[in-house]
Order: sequence, then structure tokens, then C-alpha cells
Amino acid sequence: MTSIFQINHAELLLLLGLLELPRPFSLGQGTLPERPLLEGMLNTAMSSLAARDLLTLSPESGEPPLPHPELATLLRTVALADSLLIVASGPPTRLGHISRFGQRFVLHSSPLPDVHRFQAISDAKQVTDTMLDLLAPANFREPDNETPVLLNGEAVLTAFNALHHNDLQMAVWALQKYGSSLAIAQKLVETIGPKPSRYALAAIRHMRQPQPEARGALVIAGRYGGWWAAPAPEHADLMALWPVGVKGLRSRVDEFGAWICEAA
Repeated sequence: MTSIFQINHAELLLLLGLLELPRPFSLGQGTLPERPLLEGMLNTAMSSLAARDLLTLSPESGEPPLPHPELATLLRTVALADSLLIVASGPPTRLGHISRFGQRFVLHSSPLPDVHRFQAISDAKQVTDTMLDLLAPANFREPDNETPVLLNGEAVLTAFNALHHNDLQMAVWALQKYGSSLAIAQKLVETIGPKPSRYALAAIRHMRQPQPEARGALVIAGRYGGWWAAPAPEHADLMALWPVGVKGLRSRVDEFGAWICEAA
């Protein structure tokens, strides 16, 4: 049975302190409230966790409470992760973090503000399935061809910002400004259509080594299909947009996830 735990932010801070764990990457830097307010929040968090059997209070005076063992394992995986996958969508921004520590994988998401959900992931295959669930490519149809379009990276961002605001003319202009022909720019903008959904993927591995490695990609869900956008293999200054359907997206997501799963 898959382990899933949902706790609020104060409860998470309390558990991290009890387990003597560093702040997870997924929490960002953040700041703590003033001491009196923080102590009140942590006392409330302790009572709430104990009431839900997520924390065992010791009858011995001075002994620290014991967090639920399965939840503790998930938090150790997230806080000590050596590899990380991030899927971001928006607006409004929604984030999913898949952490790997050794042979363990955990999805950390926030269904509501200041609410944290931790879910165990069993293996590398489920990493792919989880990423696809976060991407939700329900409207992807199989493309007529899989020939990529090479575009200037800044042109891609400018054009998609214009499309988000339903300004197709500005999107065509942005692509032309950075070297696309009028025919290619019009065809691409017409195919993608206004207000496309965008998902950013980032992967980091060997996070605790002197030189971690990182890579990224964009998934675009447009009016008439989907695209996988990533740096062009032989053109460092260009982005390649590959038309993808559901099968093609699964293949690329599988390879992307395998990059951090390695031999897991």
C-alpha cells in the first residue's frame, strides 16, 4: 500500500526539528516567525500530530516525541535527497517535487497553501507515471510528423508570453524578430493557439557532490497538440520543439526520469 501523509507547514517544521533534518530544497529559503509565535505554532502542531497518531509523546519527562516511522522515512528522503525532479505548472504556480535518496523516491506536493503532501513512490516506473499525472496531457493527439522546429530561446519565451495573453500577432512578431520566417511563425502560432498550458521540468542529480548536474525541458499543451521543448542537441543557443503525442511524451518523460533514477 502506498504511504501518503498530509501535514501543515508548522507540523513539517516541527518534525524536521525532531528528526534533526536540514530544510528540504522544495521549501526554498523561507523565514521563521518571531520566537513567541513560532513556539505557539509548534506546540499546536505537536498536539495535532499526536491526535492523528503521527507523533508519539513519551511518558518519560525530557524524552523527545517520536515521529511516525513511515512519515519519518519520507521526510528523510526529501530532506537528504541526492537527486530531484521538479514539475512546475501555472499560473497559478503549482509545484511537484520528486526526491530520490538512495533507492527511495518521494513525491512532495502542496494541494493547498501551507499544506504538504508526501507520497512514497515505489520504483523508477512509477516516477514516470507520477510525472505524467502532474503533466496531465489529456488533450495530446499523435502528431503527423515529429520533425523539430529550431527557435531562439528568448523568442520562445516571448512568443508564449504573448500567446498566454491571447496576442497571436505579437507571438508571430517575436518569432520573426529572432530569425523565423513568416510562414513558420504563423504556422506554429496557429497550431499552438492562444493560452497554451506550459509545464517546466527540471532535474538535478548528484546534489551533494561538488559539481551537481542539471537539465530542463518544457512541455507545451496547445490547441492542436503538444510539444516537448529542450535545448537543441547541436545548437546550444537554440531551443528545439518536437511535436509529441501521448506515446512520445511518455517516452521523453521516461528518459528524463531515468536520468535521476540511474540504476535504481
